[in-house]
Amino acid sequence: MKVVNKQFRVRIYPSRADRNDKGEKIVSINKIESNIGIYRFIYNKELEFINYFRSLLIQNGYDDNVIVDDVSCNVLLKMLREDYLFLEKAESSSRQQSQRNLIQSFKRHEDPKLNSGYPQFKRKNHTKQNFKIINNNNNVRIQKDKYGFDKIKLAKLGLVKFKTSKEYHRILRQASDKNDPSAKIKHVTIKKEGDEYYAVFNIRCMHVPERIIGPRQQVGIDIGCGKLAVLSNTQEILNLDLTQETDKIIQYQRDMNHHNKGSIRYNEAKRLFQVWFTKLLNKRNDYYDKMTTDIVKNSCFVAVQNENIIAWKNNKYLSHSIQLNAPRIFMDKIEYKCDWNDVEFQKVPRNFPSTQICSNCGKRNKNISGLDKLGIREWDCPECNEHHDRDVNASINILNKGLELVGTTGQ
Repeated sequence: MKVVNKQFRVRIYPSRADRNDKGEKIVSINKIESNIGIYRFIYNKELEFINYFRSLLIQNGYDDNVIVDDVSCNVLLKMLREDYLFLEKAESSSRQQSQRNLIQSFKRHEDPKLNSGYPQFKRKNHTKQNFKIINNNNNVRIQKDKYGFDKIKLAKLGLVKFKTSKEYHRILRQASDKNDPSAKIKHVTIKKEGDEYYAVFNIRCMHVPERIIGPRQQVGIDIGCGKLAVLSNTQEILNLDLTQETDKIIQYQRDMNHHNKGSIRYNEAKRLFQVWFTKLLNKRNDYYDKMTTDIVKNSCFVAVQNENIIAWKNNKYLSHSIQLNAPRIFMDKIEYKCDWNDVEFQKVPRNFPSTQICSNCGKRNKNISGLDKLGIREWDCPECNEHHDRDVNASINILNKGLELVGTTGQ
């Protein structure tokens, strides 16, 4: 049993009115739209002031090194609240979270390892439509309304109807109980996706690993493009067939381009585009969850090579497959599930030539290196004449390298 952070995605149904028939304050669409706008407004205004201050320093011959931290941004936020009274409509932790995101963006930009670009202004139609509320003093919880139905209570916004599974409902009620220390809501993110609204809860709770009867194995995983992954035990995980979803997405993207923005046909094509895009994401996430759960629950050690997915995206022959199948999501799911279930996880450095080394004798074959040799899927070792499947050989080498990094020689 381990304490972990889990995310629960719940569909919510905000109303058009601000109060129900009993006079209770309820969450309306206008309130959510207003909070999303305020979240974006604070980020843009503080970024605008920082850019202006940097330009003044340059004009006067100084270095443009501006320290962006909590102290400086708190002063800016206080000034904004005095000048723009409508900011008081938003919950206080939501306002603070907006500037925390800005600070994090500057930290990522200044970190040479991440190679992140300079923070950009958030645009209404080209950024995620969301805002976050921190749970302070149980101001985010599940409670019954005056009609006796369970609703989500959001700080300063009111009650909102929701639908979810029985298991998620039980965990949310458990996390809303002050007297139950086994689960607690840390924060909730309200998202708008198309015409639908969601609440994503971050809950700190107890996770009980599934009990497995039988021996567990040590596994090395080679991430690829033609196949999603190949395991050192020769198991292959094929890419999911998303042909129908991608064809529909392309079709409705073309329809949107052929109609005037804001027209009835444009809005209908946009709605259907969002429907099929959501289907693609849900289908892929469900498939990855099942595959990664099966791998982790039957393993005692997992090694994965830390592939440079960004470099793959820049390759015109690989970019479409990478963006469609998103192997980074698959790798991240394996990592956090290993952490949840106390399975040892090891990342192998990306510069390790796993495909070129013979897993039998350890000699390196440089004749199969380079992008122009990716078509070679099977090869014979020039030293020991061992015949190799490229992907299986790579996964075995990844496993051996992972065991070497943790100081273990075998099962």
